[in-house]
Amino acid sequence: MFSFLVTSAKKDLARWRQDKTAFLIWLGIPFLIGGLITSMIDGGGGSPTGVLLIADQDSSLLSGFVAGAYSQDQLGELIVVEQVSIEEGEARINDGEASGFLTIPEGFQEAFLNETPVTLTLKTNPAQTILPGIIEDVTEILLDLGFYAQRLLGSEIQQIKNADENGLPNDVFVSGVAVDIQHKIDKVAPMLSPPVLDVVIIEPPPAEPQPDIALLFLPGIILMAVLFSSNSLAADYWEEREKGTLRRLVSTPGMLSGFVAGKAVAALVVMGLIATITLTIGFAYHDVAWSKFVSSLLWVSLGGVGLFAWFAALQMLFPNNQAANLVTTILLFPLMMAGGSFFPLAALPDWIAGIGRMSPNGFIVDRLSGELTAANAWSIDARSWLTLISVTVSGLALSTWRLRSGFARK
Repeated sequence: MFSFLVTSAKKDLARWRQDKTAFLIWLGIPFLIGGLITSMIDGGGGSPTGVLLIADQDSSLLSGFVAGAYSQDQLGELIVVEQVSIEEGEARINDGEASGFLTIPEGFQEAFLNETPVTLTLKTNPAQTILPGIIEDVTEILLDLGFYAQRLLGSEIQQIKNADENGLPNDVFVSGVAVDIQHKIDKVAPMLSPPVLDVVIIEPPPAEPQPDIALLFLPGIILMAVLFSSNSLAADYWEEREKGTLRRLVSTPGMLSGFVAGKAVAALVVMGLIATITLTIGFAYHDVAWSKFVSSLLWVSLGGVGLFAWFAALQMLFPNNQAANLVTTILLFPLMMAGGSFFPLAALPDWIAGIGRMSPNGFIVDRLSGELTAANAWSIDARSWLTLISVTVSGLALSTWRLRSGFARK
Protein backbone atom coordinates (compact mmCIF):
# COMPACT_ATOMS: atom_id res chain seq x y z
CA MET A 1 0.00 0.00 0.00
CA PHE A 2 2.87 2.38 0.78
CA SER A 3 4.31 2.02 -2.72
CA PHE A 4 0.88 2.69 -4.19
CA LEU A 5 0.59 5.81 -1.97
CA VAL A 6 3.92 7.11 -3.28
CA THR A 7 2.95 6.31 -6.86
CA SER A 8 -0.39 8.07 -6.43
CA ALA A 9 1.29 11.16 -4.97
CA LYS A 10 3.86 11.30 -7.79
CA LYS A 11 1.11 10.93 -10.38
CA ASP A 12 -0.89 13.85 -8.92
CA LEU A 13 2.16 16.07 -8.60
CA ALA A 14 3.13 15.36 -12.21
CA ARG A 15 -0.38 16.26 -13.39
CA TRP A 16 -0.74 19.35 -11.19
CA ARG A 17 2.70 20.62 -12.19
CA GLN A 18 1.48 21.00 -15.76
CA ASP A 19 -1.16 23.53 -14.70
CA LYS A 20 1.18 26.46 -13.98
CA THR A 21 -1.54 29.00 -14.69
CA ALA A 22 -3.63 27.80 -11.77
CA PHE A 23 -0.64 28.00 -9.45
CA LEU A 24 0.03 31.60 -10.51
CA ILE A 25 -3.62 32.49 -9.91
CA TRP A 26 -3.59 30.94 -6.43
CA LEU A 27 -0.64 33.14 -5.52
CA GLY A 28 -1.37 36.16 -7.73
CA ILE A 29 -4.75 37.18 -6.32
CA PRO A 30 -3.66 37.12 -2.65
CA PHE A 31 -0.41 38.90 -3.51
CA LEU A 32 -2.32 41.59 -5.38
CA ILE A 33 -4.82 42.14 -2.57
CA GLY A 34 -2.17 41.90 0.13
CA GLY A 35 0.13 44.29 -1.72
CA LEU A 36 -2.62 46.88 -2.09
CA ILE A 37 -3.60 46.61 1.57
CA THR A 38 0.00 46.79 2.79
CA SER A 39 0.84 49.76 0.56
CA MET A 40 -2.22 51.65 1.81
CA ILE A 41 -1.37 50.95 5.44
CA ASP A 42 2.36 51.64 5.19
CA GLY A 43 1.91 54.61 2.89
CA GLY A 44 -0.82 56.27 4.89
CA GLY A 45 0.97 56.57 8.21
CA GLY A 46 2.76 59.86 7.62
CA SER A 47 1.44 63.39 8.02
CA PRO A 48 0.55 65.44 4.94
CA THR A 49 3.16 68.02 3.99
CA GLY A 50 2.42 71.20 2.11
CA VAL A 51 4.57 73.88 0.50
CA LEU A 52 4.09 77.57 1.29
CA LEU A 53 5.75 79.96 -1.15
CA ILE A 54 6.62 83.39 0.27
CA ALA A 55 7.66 86.42 -1.77
CA ASP A 56 9.18 88.75 0.83
CA GLN A 57 9.54 92.14 -0.86
CA ASP A 58 10.11 93.98 2.42
CA SER A 59 13.13 91.95 3.63
CA SER A 60 12.76 93.40 7.11
CA LEU A 61 13.01 91.98 10.60
CA LEU A 62 9.23 91.85 10.95
CA SER A 63 8.64 90.22 7.55
CA GLY A 64 11.26 87.61 8.44
CA PHE A 65 9.38 86.92 11.67
CA VAL A 66 6.16 86.37 9.70
CA ALA A 67 7.87 83.98 7.28
CA GLY A 68 9.51 82.06 10.11
CA ALA A 69 6.26 81.65 12.04
CA TYR A 70 4.98 79.08 9.49
CA SER A 71 7.85 76.67 10.17
CA GLN A 72 7.94 76.67 13.96
CA ASP A 73 7.61 73.53 16.10
CA GLN A 74 4.94 71.04 14.92
CA LEU A 75 3.77 73.41 12.21
CA GLY A 76 7.13 72.94 10.55
CA GLU A 77 6.32 69.23 10.12
CA LEU A 78 3.27 70.14 8.05
CA ILE A 79 4.46 73.15 6.05
CA VAL A 80 7.67 73.61 4.07
CA VAL A 81 8.42 77.31 3.51
CA GLU A 82 10.22 78.39 0.33
CA GLN A 83 11.33 81.94 -0.49
CA VAL A 84 10.51 82.80 -4.12
CA SER A 85 10.07 85.77 -6.39
CA ILE A 86 6.59 86.97 -7.30
CA GLU A 87 6.86 85.58 -10.81
CA GLU A 88 7.98 82.14 -9.66
CA GLY A 89 5.36 82.03 -6.91
CA GLU A 90 2.54 82.93 -9.30
CA ALA A 91 3.64 80.29 -11.78
CA ARG A 92 3.98 77.52 -9.21
CA ILE A 93 0.70 78.17 -7.40
CA ASN A 94 -1.13 78.31 -10.74
CA ASP A 95 0.43 74.95 -11.67
CA GLY A 96 -0.71 73.41 -8.37
CA GLU A 97 2.86 72.89 -7.09
CA ALA A 98 2.22 74.47 -3.68
CA SER A 99 -0.47 74.72 -1.04
CA GLY A 100 -0.24 78.50 -0.75
CA PHE A 101 1.57 81.62 -1.98
CA LEU A 102 2.01 84.58 0.39
CA THR A 103 3.20 87.99 -0.79
CA ILE A 104 4.62 90.42 1.81
CA PRO A 105 4.70 93.88 0.18
CA GLU A 106 7.52 96.38 0.43
CA GLY A 107 7.05 98.74 3.37
CA PHE A 108 5.29 96.12 5.49
CA GLN A 109 7.33 96.79 8.64
CA GLU A 110 7.03 100.55 8.24
CA ALA A 111 3.27 100.31 7.81
CA PHE A 112 2.97 98.08 10.87
CA LEU A 113 4.96 100.47 13.08
CA ASN A 114 3.00 103.49 11.84
CA GLU A 115 -0.36 101.67 12.07
CA THR A 116 -1.15 102.35 8.45
CA PRO A 117 -3.08 99.88 6.24
CA VAL A 118 -1.04 97.17 4.54
CA THR A 119 -2.18 94.16 2.54
CA LEU A 120 -0.73 90.66 2.67
CA THR A 121 -1.83 88.61 -0.35
CA LEU A 122 -2.39 84.88 0.18
CA LYS A 123 -3.34 82.57 -2.69
CA THR A 124 -4.22 78.95 -1.91
CA ASN A 125 -4.41 75.79 -3.99
CA PRO A 126 -8.09 74.91 -4.65
CA ALA A 127 -7.14 71.28 -5.34
CA GLN A 128 -6.14 70.86 -1.68
CA THR A 129 -8.35 71.24 1.37
CA ILE A 130 -6.58 70.62 4.69
CA LEU A 131 -3.21 72.34 4.28
CA PRO A 132 -4.45 75.56 2.63
CA GLY A 133 -6.94 75.86 5.49
CA ILE A 134 -4.12 75.52 8.03
CA ILE A 135 -2.10 78.22 6.24
CA GLU A 136 -5.11 80.57 6.22
CA ASP A 137 -5.70 80.00 9.95
CA VAL A 138 -2.04 80.69 10.81
CA THR A 139 -2.08 83.86 8.72
CA GLU A 140 -5.20 85.14 10.49
CA ILE A 141 -3.64 84.37 13.87
CA LEU A 142 -0.50 86.33 12.94
CA LEU A 143 -2.61 89.30 11.87
CA ASP A 144 -4.55 89.18 15.14
CA LEU A 145 -1.31 89.02 17.11
CA GLY A 146 -0.01 92.08 15.26
CA PHE A 147 -3.23 93.98 15.95
CA TYR A 148 -3.17 93.24 19.69
CA ALA A 149 0.56 93.97 19.90
CA GLN A 150 -0.14 97.40 18.49
CA ARG A 151 -2.98 98.02 20.95
CA LEU A 152 -0.90 96.91 23.90
CA LEU A 153 2.58 98.17 23.06
CA GLY A 154 1.91 100.82 20.45
CA SER A 155 3.44 103.71 22.41
CA GLU A 156 6.58 101.77 23.28
CA ILE A 157 6.98 100.65 19.66
CA GLN A 158 6.70 104.29 18.56
CA GLN A 159 9.25 105.40 21.16
CA ILE A 160 11.72 102.79 19.94
CA LYS A 161 11.12 103.86 16.34
CA ASN A 162 11.65 107.53 17.14
CA ALA A 163 14.76 106.80 19.18
CA ASP A 164 16.18 104.73 16.33
CA GLU A 165 15.62 107.60 13.90
CA ASN A 166 17.34 110.12 16.23
CA GLY A 167 20.38 107.93 16.88
CA LEU A 168 21.32 105.03 19.12
CA PRO A 169 19.21 105.01 22.33
CA ASN A 170 21.05 105.23 25.67
CA ASP A 171 20.88 102.68 28.45
CA VAL A 172 18.43 104.75 30.55
CA PHE A 173 16.00 104.96 27.65
CA VAL A 174 16.21 101.22 26.94
CA SER A 175 15.70 100.36 30.61
CA GLY A 176 12.71 102.66 30.87
CA VAL A 177 11.00 101.18 27.83
CA ALA A 178 11.71 97.65 29.07
CA VAL A 179 10.13 98.47 32.46
CA ASP A 180 7.05 99.96 30.78
CA ILE A 181 6.63 96.85 28.61
CA GLN A 182 7.07 94.57 31.63
CA HIS A 183 4.43 96.52 33.63
CA LYS A 184 1.92 96.19 30.80
CA ILE A 185 2.59 92.47 30.45
CA ASP A 186 2.20 91.97 34.20
CA LYS A 187 -1.09 93.84 34.08
CA VAL A 188 -2.48 91.81 31.19
CA ALA A 189 -1.12 88.40 32.28
CA PRO A 190 -3.86 87.65 34.85
CA MET A 191 -6.52 88.15 32.15
CA LEU A 192 -4.69 85.90 29.70
CA SER A 193 -3.80 83.22 32.21
CA PRO A 194 -6.52 83.01 34.88
CA PRO A 195 -5.94 80.77 37.90
CA VAL A 196 -6.58 77.14 37.10
CA LEU A 197 -7.42 74.10 39.17
CA ASP A 198 -4.61 72.03 40.56
CA VAL A 199 -4.12 69.00 38.36
CA VAL A 200 -2.41 65.82 39.47
CA ILE A 201 -1.05 63.90 36.51
CA ILE A 202 -1.04 60.15 37.00
CA GLU A 203 1.07 58.28 34.52
CA PRO A 204 -0.78 55.30 33.05
CA PRO A 205 0.90 51.92 33.18
CA PRO A 206 3.11 51.28 30.18
CA ALA A 207 1.13 49.76 27.36
CA GLU A 208 2.31 46.66 25.62
CA PRO A 209 3.72 47.38 22.17
CA GLN A 210 1.09 46.86 19.50
CA PRO A 211 2.00 44.72 16.47
CA ASP A 212 2.19 46.31 13.07
CA ILE A 213 -1.32 46.39 11.58
CA ALA A 214 0.09 45.34 8.20
CA LEU A 215 1.57 42.23 9.85
CA LEU A 216 -1.87 41.28 11.16
CA PHE A 217 -3.10 41.08 7.55
CA LEU A 218 -0.37 38.58 6.58
CA PRO A 219 -1.94 35.35 8.00
CA GLY A 220 -5.25 36.08 6.30
CA ILE A 221 -3.55 36.76 2.98
CA ILE A 222 -1.61 33.49 3.24
CA LEU A 223 -4.79 31.55 4.01
CA MET A 224 -6.45 33.18 1.01
CA ALA A 225 -3.89 31.50 -1.24
CA VAL A 226 -4.34 28.23 0.65
CA LEU A 227 -8.13 28.38 0.27
CA PHE A 228 -7.93 28.97 -3.48
CA SER A 229 -5.47 26.13 -3.99
CA SER A 230 -7.18 23.61 -1.68
CA ASN A 231 -10.57 24.11 -3.36
CA SER A 232 -9.06 23.75 -6.85
CA LEU A 233 -7.08 20.64 -5.92
CA ALA A 234 -10.16 19.05 -4.35
CA ALA A 235 -11.91 19.24 -7.72
CA ASP A 236 -9.36 16.72 -8.99
CA TYR A 237 -11.56 13.92 -7.60
CA TRP A 238 -14.14 14.78 -10.24
CA GLU A 239 -11.51 14.62 -12.97
CA GLU A 240 -10.37 11.21 -11.72
CA ARG A 241 -13.94 9.96 -11.76
CA GLU A 242 -14.58 11.21 -15.30
CA LYS A 243 -11.44 9.37 -16.47
CA GLY A 244 -12.66 6.11 -14.89
CA THR A 245 -9.80 5.90 -12.40
CA LEU A 246 -12.06 5.69 -9.37
CA ARG A 247 -14.20 2.84 -10.72
CA ARG A 248 -11.14 0.67 -11.11
CA LEU A 249 -9.81 1.56 -7.65
CA VAL A 250 -13.02 0.90 -5.75
CA SER A 251 -12.99 -2.73 -6.87
CA THR A 252 -9.47 -3.23 -5.46
CA PRO A 253 -9.39 -3.79 -1.67
CA GLY A 254 -7.13 -1.39 0.24
CA MET A 255 -6.16 0.68 -2.78
CA LEU A 256 -8.74 3.43 -2.21
CA SER A 257 -7.24 4.46 1.14
CA GLY A 258 -3.78 4.59 -0.42
CA PHE A 259 -5.16 6.68 -3.26
CA VAL A 260 -6.68 9.24 -0.84
CA ALA A 261 -3.49 9.29 1.24
CA GLY A 262 -1.43 9.82 -1.91
CA LYS A 263 -3.56 12.81 -2.85
CA ALA A 264 -3.13 14.17 0.68
CA VAL A 265 0.67 13.87 0.38
CA ALA A 266 0.63 15.60 -3.00
CA ALA A 267 -1.59 18.33 -1.57
CA LEU A 268 0.84 18.69 1.36
CA VAL A 269 3.70 19.31 -1.08
CA VAL A 270 1.71 21.93 -2.97
CA MET A 271 0.54 23.62 0.24
CA GLY A 272 4.10 23.57 1.54
CA LEU A 273 5.34 25.29 -1.61
CA ILE A 274 2.63 27.96 -1.43
CA ALA A 275 3.28 28.48 2.29
CA THR A 276 7.04 28.69 1.71
CA ILE A 277 6.69 31.40 -0.93
CA THR A 278 4.14 33.50 0.95
CA LEU A 279 5.82 33.16 4.34
CA THR A 280 9.26 33.96 2.95
CA ILE A 281 8.03 37.18 1.38
CA GLY A 282 6.01 38.07 4.48
CA PHE A 283 8.84 37.34 6.91
CA ALA A 284 11.31 39.37 4.85
CA TYR A 285 8.98 42.34 4.39
CA HIS A 286 7.76 42.54 7.99
CA ASP A 287 11.10 41.54 9.53
CA VAL A 288 9.63 38.59 11.45
CA ALA A 289 12.10 36.42 13.36
CA TRP A 290 13.14 33.50 11.12
CA SER A 291 13.08 31.18 14.13
CA LYS A 292 9.28 31.12 13.67
CA PHE A 293 9.44 30.08 10.02
CA VAL A 294 9.42 26.28 10.44
CA SER A 295 6.54 26.23 12.91
CA SER A 296 4.51 28.61 10.71
CA LEU A 297 5.27 26.55 7.61
CA LEU A 298 4.16 23.29 9.24
CA TRP A 299 1.01 24.89 10.63
CA VAL A 300 -0.08 26.40 7.31
CA SER A 301 0.80 23.29 5.29
CA LEU A 302 -1.11 20.94 7.59
CA GLY A 303 -4.05 23.34 7.65
CA GLY A 304 -4.04 23.42 3.87
CA VAL A 305 -4.31 19.62 3.70
CA GLY A 306 -7.22 19.73 6.14
CA LEU A 307 -9.04 22.30 4.00
CA PHE A 308 -8.30 20.21 0.90
CA ALA A 309 -9.78 17.12 2.54
CA TRP A 310 -13.00 18.82 3.62
CA PHE A 311 -13.44 20.62 0.29
CA ALA A 312 -13.09 17.24 -1.42
CA ALA A 313 -15.70 15.64 0.84
CA LEU A 314 -18.04 18.58 0.23
CA GLN A 315 -17.60 18.50 -3.53
CA MET A 316 -18.41 14.81 -3.67
CA LEU A 317 -21.89 15.53 -2.27
CA PHE A 318 -23.07 17.25 -5.46
CA PRO A 319 -24.46 15.57 -8.57
CA ASN A 320 -21.96 17.04 -11.03
CA ASN A 321 -18.64 18.84 -11.23
CA GLN A 322 -20.14 22.20 -12.24
CA ALA A 323 -22.47 22.36 -9.24
CA ALA A 324 -19.70 21.30 -6.88
CA ASN A 325 -17.28 23.98 -8.14
CA LEU A 326 -19.97 26.65 -8.10
CA VAL A 327 -21.05 26.04 -4.52
CA THR A 328 -17.55 25.68 -3.08
CA THR A 329 -16.30 28.76 -4.94
CA ILE A 330 -19.20 30.80 -3.58
CA LEU A 331 -18.38 29.42 -0.12
CA LEU A 332 -14.80 30.72 -0.36
CA PHE A 333 -15.72 34.39 -0.01
CA PRO A 334 -17.74 34.12 3.22
CA LEU A 335 -14.91 32.00 4.63
CA MET A 336 -12.32 34.61 3.66
CA MET A 337 -14.49 37.42 5.00
CA ALA A 338 -15.09 35.72 8.35
CA GLY A 339 -11.65 34.14 8.64
CA GLY A 340 -9.53 37.29 8.57
CA SER A 341 -8.42 37.45 4.93
CA PHE A 342 -9.98 40.87 4.34
CA PHE A 343 -9.96 42.23 7.90
CA PRO A 344 -7.61 41.07 10.70
CA LEU A 345 -9.47 39.22 13.45
CA ALA A 346 -7.77 41.44 16.04
CA ALA A 347 -9.33 44.53 14.42
CA LEU A 348 -12.90 43.16 14.39
CA PRO A 349 -15.48 43.46 17.19
CA ASP A 350 -15.18 40.62 19.69
CA TRP A 351 -18.42 38.87 18.67
CA ILE A 352 -17.50 38.92 14.97
CA ALA A 353 -13.93 37.81 15.70
CA GLY A 354 -15.33 34.96 17.82
CA ILE A 355 -17.39 33.73 14.88
CA GLY A 356 -14.39 34.09 12.57
CA ARG A 357 -12.18 31.97 14.84
CA MET A 358 -14.76 29.18 14.64
CA SER A 359 -14.38 28.94 10.86
CA PRO A 360 -11.73 26.46 9.69
CA ASN A 361 -9.50 29.04 8.02
CA GLY A 362 -10.15 31.53 10.84
CA PHE A 363 -8.87 28.96 13.34
CA ILE A 364 -5.65 28.61 11.33
CA VAL A 365 -5.32 32.39 10.86
CA ASP A 366 -5.83 33.09 14.58
CA ARG A 367 -3.10 30.67 15.70
CA LEU A 368 -0.74 31.81 12.94
CA SER A 369 -1.22 35.44 13.99
CA GLY A 370 -0.30 34.49 17.53
CA GLU A 371 2.79 32.67 16.32
CA LEU A 372 4.00 35.62 14.23
CA THR A 373 3.48 38.19 16.99
CA ALA A 374 4.63 36.05 19.94
CA ALA A 375 7.92 36.64 21.70
CA ASN A 376 9.20 33.13 20.92
CA ALA A 377 8.69 30.46 18.27
CA TRP A 378 6.44 27.40 18.67
CA SER A 379 3.86 29.39 20.65
CA ILE A 380 0.92 27.41 19.19
CA ASP A 381 -0.29 25.12 21.96
CA ALA A 382 -0.47 21.35 21.70
CA ARG A 383 -4.27 21.36 21.86
CA SER A 384 -4.44 23.45 18.70
CA TRP A 385 -2.06 21.08 16.91
CA LEU A 386 -4.15 18.09 17.97
CA THR A 387 -7.31 19.85 16.81
CA LEU A 388 -5.84 20.59 13.38
CA ILE A 389 -4.55 17.01 13.00
CA SER A 390 -7.95 15.63 14.01
CA VAL A 391 -9.76 17.85 11.51
CA THR A 392 -7.37 16.81 8.74
CA VAL A 393 -7.63 13.09 9.48
CA SER A 394 -11.43 13.22 9.79
CA GLY A 395 -11.67 15.08 6.45
CA LEU A 396 -9.56 12.43 4.73
CA ALA A 397 -11.60 9.65 6.35
CA LEU A 398 -14.83 11.30 5.21
CA SER A 399 -13.45 11.58 1.66
CA THR A 400 -12.54 7.89 1.68
CA TRP A 401 -15.99 6.91 2.96
CA ARG A 402 -17.69 9.05 0.33
CA LEU A 403 -15.64 7.38 -2.40
CA ARG A 404 -16.62 3.92 -1.14
CA SER A 405 -20.26 4.83 -0.59
CA GLY A 406 -21.00 5.55 -4.21
CA PHE A 407 -19.07 8.49 -5.64
CA ALA A 408 -16.35 6.29 -7.16
CA ARG A 409 -18.83 3.89 -8.79
CA LYS A 410 -20.72 6.50 -10.82
